[in-house]
Amino acid sequence: MNNMYSLRKDPLFDKPREFIKGIPIIVWLLFLVIIPFAFTIAMSFYSSKGLVIEKSFTLANYIKFFTEPVYPRILLKSLRLALSVAVIAIGAAYPVAYMVSFKLRRGKNLLFMMCIIPLWVSYLVRIIAWRSILGNRGVLNTILMWIGIIKEPLTIFLYNRFAIAITLTYITIPFVFIPVYTSLEKIPKSILNAASDLGANEMRTFLNVVLPLSMPGLITGFIFAFVIALGDYIIPLQLGGTQGIMFGNLIWSQFGFSFNWPFGAALGLILLVISVTILGLTAKYGSTEGGFLSE
Repeated sequence: MNNMYSLRKDPLFDKPREFIKGIPIIVWLLFLVIIPFAFTIAMSFYSSKGLVIEKSFTLANYIKFFTEPVYPRILLKSLRLALSVAVIAIGAAYPVAYMVSFKLRRGKNLLFMMCIIPLWVSYLVRIIAWRSILGNRGVLNTILMWIGIIKEPLTIFLYNRFAIAITLTYITIPFVFIPVYTSLEKIPKSILNAASDLGANEMRTFLNVVLPLSMPGLITGFIFAFVIALGDYIIPLQLGGTQGIMFGNLIWSQFGFSFNWPFGAALGLILLVISVTILGLTAKYGSTEGGFLSE
């Protein structure tokens, strides 16, 4: 009996059971990640003539991207915008997360909930809200006219890169706030007390203790904001106008209006490779251990 009990406790005995439990995850990854990704890779080497996709191997889609300067130019513009949005989102979210974590005693949970409530609202509703704020007869123009700064509505707030940047920043701030706040909450209060006992003021404690220890959450938040801003196409479509065409819009148009799926797949893979490379460099020079993504 003791031998049977010891066999049941043996990890090897539990491996088939654990494998069976993991089958749903394997199936989910297979059908929703691996197969679509393999299909995209294969599609990028096909060609399109009219409404017909020819399944013959060709590098024409990648050659087209590197030989026509408009595509790399739009990609660089999208990368600059995504980097700007990520930096601004960090600058907006980090002070709020720091205040909620260290400064507030009353209303801490309430302010935390207020910071993540935008995630509960529909993505499209939030975009429409910003259109109503930045529009010719929107909230911003109405306030400026009411206080007498302008006499006629300004058109500079909407259908340009400024509208895209401010809306993407608003969208990504909660995704930066959550990992930063989580990282700050993991900092032991005893370390802060020790820094204070050793004579460090609040600024030195922040620069030498809090900021380095919160870097994992900061890097995770940067990754979230950068990836969301880089791949988004709905906000540029709704708020960007002719000046706001981004790389995501190019990919979307190839699968939509142009019906050039092979070229769209090639553009998607190029964006994926660049994103993975940037994220790999970020992970190399800054660990995300202890952040929102870590266990």
